[in-house]
Amino acid sequence: MDILDKWLVGKKSSDSALYSEKWQQEFTSRPTWCDADMALQQINQGIATGNRLALYLRSFFQSLLFTLGSFVQNWAWSIVIIGLSVYFICALGLQYVHIETDLIKLWVSQGGRLDEELHFLQRVQQNYKYSVVREKRLADLEKSGIHESFVSIKPMNNRKDEENLDASLDNAFDSRFQVVIQTLATKGTNALTKESLLKHVQIIEEIANFQVEMYGENWTLADICFKPPSPKLSNGPLAGVMSKLLNRLIPCIWITPIDCFWEGSKPLGPSPPLNLGPDIHAFITSLPKGNITWKNLDPLSVLKEVSTLFDLGTIFNFFERAGIGAAYLDRWCIDPLDPECPDTAPNAFDHCLAFKKFQAWNMEMPKNKQIKLEAETISTDRPKLQDDALQIFENIFGKKRRKREIVSSTIKPNSKNHTEDESSDYYAYDDDNDYSANQNATKTKEELAEEEQCLRYGKSFLKWLNKNEHRWTEFLTLDEMPEYPDYGKVMTGGCRGFARNTMVWPEDLIIGGIKRQNHKLISAEAFQSIFLVASDNDVFSRYKVQKPDLKPNLNVDLWNPYYASQIISAWQRNFTQHIYEHRWNRGMNRQIHPLSSTSLEDMLKEFSQFKFLVIFVGYFLMFVYAGWSQLNWDGWWFAVNSSVGLSILGVFLVTYASISGLGASSYMGIHCNAATTQIVPFLTLGLGVDDMFLLLHNYKDVDHTVKNNEIGILMKESGMSVVITSINNIIAFMAGTLLPIPALKSFCSQTAILLTFNMIAIMVIYPAMIALDLRRRRASRRDLGCCCMGNSVSAKKLRVESLELNMGKQIVGSLSATGHNVYPGPPPS
Repeated sequence: MDILDKWLVGKKSSDSALYSEKWQQEFTSRPTWCDADMALQQINQGIATGNRLALYLRSFFQSLLFTLGSFVQNWAWSIVIIGLSVYFICALGLQYVHIETDLIKLWVSQGGRLDEELHFLQRVQQNYKYSVVREKRLADLEKSGIHESFVSIKPMNNRKDEENLDASLDNAFDSRFQVVIQTLATKGTNALTKESLLKHVQIIEEIANFQVEMYGENWTLADICFKPPSPKLSNGPLAGVMSKLLNRLIPCIWITPIDCFWEGSKPLGPSPPLNLGPDIHAFITSLPKGNITWKNLDPLSVLKEVSTLFDLGTIFNFFERAGIGAAYLDRWCIDPLDPECPDTAPNAFDHCLAFKKFQAWNMEMPKNKQIKLEAETISTDRPKLQDDALQIFENIFGKKRRKREIVSSTIKPNSKNHTEDESSDYYAYDDDNDYSANQNATKTKEELAEEEQCLRYGKSFLKWLNKNEHRWTEFLTLDEMPEYPDYGKVMTGGCRGFARNTMVWPEDLIIGGIKRQNHKLISAEAFQSIFLVASDNDVFSRYKVQKPDLKPNLNVDLWNPYYASQIISAWQRNFTQHIYEHRWNRGMNRQIHPLSSTSLEDMLKEFSQFKFLVIFVGYFLMFVYAGWSQLNWDGWWFAVNSSVGLSILGVFLVTYASISGLGASSYMGIHCNAATTQIVPFLTLGLGVDDMFLLLHNYKDVDHTVKNNEIGILMKESGMSVVITSINNIIAFMAGTLLPIPALKSFCSQTAILLTFNMIAIMVIYPAMIALDLRRRRASRRDLGCCCMGNSVSAKKLRVESLELNMGKQIVGSLSATGHNVYPGPPPS
């Protein structure tokens, strides 16, 4: 205790000669708040009690603050100039400000599971490149005869596949998305109906066909969506052709409730559809006739047939493990009366048989009541092949037309022998369609006529059935009627994409407002579909080589990832605007609601921009409030003891410190976000101005109660509160930097830095400004009018206060005649 008393008790800052009688009253009511050193002196004299340890600690800090205040008062101008200059250098860091608007970078926790999954392909690529470098280094060392004991990680693929692997890893999903939510036109109804599901199919088809024109080409969702990479093919004459075909067939990945049904294949395309011609169909019978899309394609059957002819490598195993199977052909049809609903669907409707019974029933009716259907023209033109890849297929597999030799007119046809005629007739078809015609030769004319009638009137008949469900029983039995699925039962447990084993969409992701009964869905309120969008590098790599069949007008010499990024953003923005203006959204209740990563980033960018007008108004109101609260009017101008100038300078200093703190955080690489631009400026202003008002409040008292070292006494009495509150706030926000979420981590880091800058400014620079203002007061000059002297009344008042300090009045702690210090007694009880 003696050592502590020696160092912390009886310091110069506690000299009683510094204080007036007014200070005595303050000390009587709040001794430790005013001067812990003098409180310890009272305890040592035995006239007071208290917590010595707390007083020692407070006395230590008060002595440091007194030293700081005295130094600032003596070097006021130097500290103001140097402090503002240092802050100006920090403020120059604002030129490096980066406002982050990427949702993934803002809200995905660093090191978390989602972060690992999003960067999985990048890590694989890095490991692969590392293994290649190590293998190359080992090979070089072996050639040079140097042997080192290190392990070489062998790559999974051959070196010649390195370029392809890099491309496939770069072409990864880039966390962009497009979401469409369909709600009900009338609240309280059920979305698990044919009409609602077909409406969702329709909007998905609109999305797939929506296009924007940029750089001389039209761009659709298929051009920018994320697609799984096609499997690697073994080298061979058909590898290039098969690779092109697979790239055309592999669809976009989207998460949608219509994947539970066959109609989920409609938007998948490809668009335009593939058409390999009748020759290829004759060679590979499992291929659908005419246009080939996911609506009629059975991938596994085709691969089984092709694998018997050629070596497909791992493709067949890949399709089998992915669970692609028959794709969508074995799924329920939302509408069994759809003309394209496949025969393999669980609720396939034999409309030709129904049409036959309908004709018989219709003919028995009177002519004036007979139903007339519209006939459809059947096209018999042979479609043209679409690109070079299909032309190669035609040349390899197609049956080449063999025209009969034109014989000389002098040779009669009957001069050929019978054997030659038979062989010629066997091989010499004028057209490949002859083969199909011969296959149909086993059918009777009546069967062929029925088929033709079904083709001509089938679609019209199905439309009539849709509109006249109440008349089905007139010509169809219950087993022959179309069967609609139990939509809730089919969608219970979620849906699966075209690869059933890997693309599993849970219920909560695609259906909203679910109600159950016995674990089965019985109603829903909304559907949601999510479209994954490819990265910039993915779209760039798809078209970096000229593809005249897909993008003939695209200039590949100027094509770059930036152009690809602009196309993706433009497509998403235009699509979002298109959905907002959709015809289904013109009623009382909006039915289609879009959301895309680009529109979300646009909103974040908009809200992340500094609203200078709002900030200016907020700070202007703070200027007005601060000046008005410190106003003291005297005659025609501010009084000598007014502090309007100091309060305005304080708000300016806090603002300047906040700007400098943002610059310093930019130097440190801390990115700004919406919280930085919308919250931090006002948060730091409020906390900083609070400390400023505390200093100003005590400044008025110190000016009238202290003879010299006024700023030292001011810091001694008020500095502790400022330091403790500021440090507590800084520590609280520094603790927030431990959060793994980047947006919150950046916000807390920036706020802690700004509060530190504010504390330094309020504790060092602002006391220097107060010291300069004190000189003005001592010179009896008006506030905000240094050239104007105060009136006689104010000057007289100041002279009286100064006289009280200079007169030998009984002062707290002054020496009595006995030579002992006289301390104020305890406050009255």
